[in-house]
Amino acid sequence: MPKHRSKFRSRNELLAAKWDATHPKVFSDLGVTKEQVKSAQLQMVGHILLPGEPAYESARKLFNPYFNPFPLLIVMCESDQDVAIGLELARLSGQPFTVRSGGHSTAGFSAGKGVLIDVSGLDMVLVDTRTMTVTAGVGCPFRKLYSELTTYGVHVPAGECEDVCVGGFVQGGGLGFSSSSFGMNCDNVVELRVMLADGSIIIANATQNFDLFWSMLGGTGGNFGVLLSVTYSCHPIDKLSGIALAWEMSTPDQIANVAKVLQVLQESYFPDTDLAKKLNLQVLFVWQTILDPKQPPLPAAVPVFMVRALWLEDLASGKAAMQPLYDMQAVEQFTVHDTYDVVLNQLVNAPQDQPILLVPDEMPFEGKASRYVSQDLSITQWVDILTFFVQKSPNQMSYMYLEVYGGTIRTTPIETNAFIHRDALYDAVLDVFWYDPNDRDAAMAYLQDWINVMEEVWNNEVYQNYPSKNVPDFASNYWGSALTGLVKTKLKYDPDRRFIFDQAVPDTPPADGTIPTKVQAALAQKISRTGGAAAPVIRL
Repeated sequence: MPKHRSKFRSRNELLAAKWDATHPKVFSDLGVTKEQVKSAQLQMVGHILLPGEPAYESARKLFNPYFNPFPLLIVMCESDQDVAIGLELARLSGQPFTVRSGGHSTAGFSAGKGVLIDVSGLDMVLVDTRTMTVTAGVGCPFRKLYSELTTYGVHVPAGECEDVCVGGFVQGGGLGFSSSSFGMNCDNVVELRVMLADGSIIIANATQNFDLFWSMLGGTGGNFGVLLSVTYSCHPIDKLSGIALAWEMSTPDQIANVAKVLQVLQESYFPDTDLAKKLNLQVLFVWQTILDPKQPPLPAAVPVFMVRALWLEDLASGKAAMQPLYDMQAVEQFTVHDTYDVVLNQLVNAPQDQPILLVPDEMPFEGKASRYVSQDLSITQWVDILTFFVQKSPNQMSYMYLEVYGGTIRTTPIETNAFIHRDALYDAVLDVFWYDPNDRDAAMAYLQDWINVMEEVWNNEVYQNYPSKNVPDFASNYWGSALTGLVKTKLKYDPDRRFIFDQAVPDTPPADGTIPTKVQAALAQKISRTGGAAAPVIRL
């Protein structure tokens, strides 16, 4: 019987021919031979990319062009074994490695100079309405997840950006627009599939390998193993409502009025109330040319304060809940009542991009900082922050927002998982942008000045899904009281510290740290292999 001429065989032969023509220095820099790379490719469903290949140039890039990595080798994974092969190539080469799902790390931790293991191809979604669960591959982007969830009339709180993938998001906690109602993304997880450094696969859930389960839900991606898939508990959901209000804040009087709006928000909408379980808020400070969609666009962008609300019920009751804000000279930009994916798209993208990019369809360089706030601010403090934003911004792309942490986020016990930011009223975030490299210093100086302003009011915590190298004490700021448990878990599951990056979980715990009782009990047990898989035999 003649051998079938498969597309995989043809592809592998084409890749091998390219590698035969590759300069030997590529392999010597990598630390593995050309024959080992060829052998790895023959065992893969996905494919390997080396510097100099046309596809390498696009594959190496991250979402933020400010980060410009040149890995020595990229492993584009499409199966679990592909991931194990990537780990083995990294081990043989002696090079550091990075695992990337969506490539959106705000500190550029999604790629490095060594081996890049890209898991975006592990993007399956399976919804089971009998058990009310959904299982998503680590590389599943939110546009795909929401499409499937809408089909089945169920919901999981997940991210706003449709290109962000499940993997990094859930491991950093994962705030969704509906999180006040349904909790952080990580709070909805019932099971994880994880590949350890030796290529073996284990299951982590509430009863098996609980220490790893607890740690990976908030302990930040890249610390313990390669997340392969996540199973979430789903919530039945039909149509819901979105409400968008706006105020101009160009003049001192307008700024003073917005400060009063913020005070009403923190008095009546930010605290834990029954309202917070139904009303999900995001507050934005941005430059726009459309204040009132019923009027012609403004000739130039002006600073605009916006409140975006996701309400779980009908539109009339949502508007009634927002009436105190309507009464404060608010412009109603739009209302919408539809499925979650439609409402989210409106809240994030209408009536125009937030912020407006000066070069359409071209992503500028970006800098970002996050600071949690747990205290009420005075009118004077709000005026100072608003005035700073309006008067000091180096361009009209600067974008500040408050991600409100109400309802279920705050009522979930802090020991539930390693996401510890439960007492924050909101996460205050500033994004700065620039196109010309000569404008970088001004943008980053503005970002640092904003950090200095927030030093007076923040609670010494930073959202680990918005990492930055300017975080003063990242281990404490990201993980706080969970740090000791994370250190011990890493020692157990990654004893050789194969998973390492600039802001990885450290080697030693704080001297006065504690560990939740259930985590301590799990740490005392051996790693459970039940339901998992042994490391595959890979011959390179």
